[in-house]
Amino acid sequence: MKDVRYSIAEADLSQAGPAIVAVWIRNFVGYDAQGALAKLRLGYVNNPAGLGSVLLVHADGQPELQGTLGVHPRTFHLGSRTRRAAGLADFAVNEEHRSLGPAMMLLRGAERAGASQFDLIYGIPNARAAPVFAAAGFKRVGSMRRYALLLTSRERLAKRVPDALALCLAPVVDRILDLLDWTRNLRAAGALHCRAEDWSSKAFDEIWQRKSSALLLSERSGRMLQWRFAAPGRREWRVCLAQDDEGTDRGYIIWRGNAGAVEIGDFFADEPSKWTTPLMLGFSRHVKRLGYRSISVQFYGDERVSDGLRKAGMVLRTEQRSVFLTAARGAKRTRPRPRT
Repeated sequence: MKDVRYSIAEADLSQAGPAIVAVWIRNFVGYDAQGALAKLRLGYVNNPAGLGSVLLVHADGQPELQGTLGVHPRTFHLGSRTRRAAGLADFAVNEEHRSLGPAMMLLRGAERAGASQFDLIYGIPNARAAPVFAAAGFKRVGSMRRYALLLTSRERLAKRVPDALALCLAPVVDRILDLLDWTRNLRAAGALHCRAEDWSSKAFDEIWQRKSSALLLSERSGRMLQWRFAAPGRREWRVCLAQDDEGTDRGYIIWRGNAGAVEIGDFFADEPSKWTTPLMLGFSRHVKRLGYRSISVQFYGDERVSDGLRKAGMVLRTEQRSVFLTAARGAKRTRPRPRT
């Protein structure tokens, strides 16, 4: 809007909740008042890594809140060292004020506010917001990419050929998929066997304690995983643990299913270069037995993990979201490649 002056301020979360919720409902799909308030409380107030904050943008002379940007504290580990990070989320500006000015003010305000608290600040914006991150001085360090694996073929074939032909072709294609899976298992460094588990398992912390000292990793302790995926108000997630032939839990996959498709929310193995492929192969067998038809996962991080996904048959899809990073002003400016 022309000739409108804007200001930003950090929210008092005990007072600004209704105004923040109103902006989220207006700008994000699938939000209602109850769900948005629960998200605000869970995501910002109860974060195990520290109290989050929300920056607000106001237009002078207008009482309504016009935009938000959330700052989520995260803890990253590199061997015995820890790094304080801030993930930016819930970036929204009302349509009538959706110009570069207020959006840039929010991003630069988040960088200034985090300068003394965090070692790095990162964001994974949608395609519309990515140019704003670049204009605000954030560096693009890569892309969050989606990988997918087809488990059974009939539904996919039915979208391309007549139903009768799909019915005839599906057994043949499924047999080919089984043979490919058998070949991948032969080539894998070892075998892992998935089992369903509940969130109280001590295995999460045991696996996390054996984390690689060579990778920059966001914290995956049992407490953090429960907050991210199992707290009241989160959508339903399940977890399976992956065990080797000697009975040691080597990794886990957190997932949920919808209409025959599996979405992976997080995965982790204590030796990623060795166990990522067996982890995905074991998981694919597990969910195929449950009747699911496909798997998808989004990933950005170490190339050895990406290579493990590909060796498990996961196919890189076209969808991607840019990952932006900036070092806090008081920190040494590096460009780490985090396993988010």
